[in-house]
Amino acid sequence: MNNNLYGQADYYYAVSRQLLAVLVSKGLITEKQRAEIDALNKKTIFENYSSIAELEVSA
Repeated sequence: MNNNLYGQADYYYAVSRQLLAVLVSKGLITEKQRAEIDALNKKTIFENYSSIAELEVSA
């Protein structure tokens, strides 16, 4: 039985992007740092968690 919780990656990535936006708006990180962190977060999150796209492919 496959117990994947599809959509976790999409949710976690959306939350990480919101957190980065707050950090930029408060001046705690630069836009360049935001872009670098965002790329790393996206890669890591989508490698480790299931996304909606994976559900659509497996259906």
